[in-house]
Amino acid sequence: MLVYRSLLFVPGARADRFGKAVAAGADAVIIDLEDAVLPADKAQARGDTLAWAGAWRGRHLGLRINSPRTAYGCADLAALALSGAAGRLDFLMVPKTETAVDLEIVSEALGRKIPLIAIIESGRALSNAYEIAAKAGGGVLFGGVDFSASLGADLSDWDAMLMARGTIAAACAAAGVPAYDVPYLDTPDTDGLIASTRKAKAMGFAGRACIHPGQVEPVNAAFTPTPDEVAEARAVLAAMAAASGGVALHKGKMIDRPVVLAAERVLSRVSPG
Repeated sequence: MLVYRSLLFVPGARADRFGKAVAAGADAVIIDLEDAVLPADKAQARGDTLAWAGAWRGRHLGLRINSPRTAYGCADLAALALSGAAGRLDFLMVPKTETAVDLEIVSEALGRKIPLIAIIESGRALSNAYEIAAKAGGGVLFGGVDFSASLGADLSDWDAMLMARGTIAAACAAAGVPAYDVPYLDTPDTDGLIASTRKAKAMGFAGRACIHPGQVEPVNAAFTPTPDEVAEARAVLAAMAAASGGVALHKGKMIDRPVVLAAERVLSRVSPG
């Protein structure tokens, strides 16, 4: 499973920016057909995006479709199923995921397996977080903007969103998939971006969405393990391998399964595979 430190959104209505986005240094780029595209522009954006993606020969490209609960989302899925563009994408992002059934609909409509990143954006979705994470092979993104609006809460207040972030992180851990944090909306505030990203990492989030190329480097740095952390993780896994199924010790302490998983998680954050 690929784990991305940074996922950079680029509007689907701005095909002229696609190339610049993939050159910005993000672990993955997401062309956005949902929030970044006005209703009158969705058909044109869909066509331009699928044409560009169909010619894409690189890696780590994703697409945020419209919700499968909407006509626009159904049109996105139909166009994807009939084009060759889906085969060029590494994942699809599914907004407004309310239940695990939404993800089943997307997978069945496409008729092929592709990792899905679900976006949890409402109280109902959060109540189904564990079921959603179990079906989201690519992970879960916290859609904090819509989520806070639906509650009448303050997204900028970290404590106000603590329960939601904690639930998503725990659900993703249970399912063995990465949790991704909401984009930081105040793009000039680099210090705030770094501080909140470090908090998200401490809670167990694996990466974060970005809405501006300038956010990519700070987010990558925050989620990149230090050389000492990488060396320690490799030493743990080497000790486990050397034990050949017996009791493994590292620095005088027994290595159990959670320690191994933590080491693997550290190495997964070095860079996308």
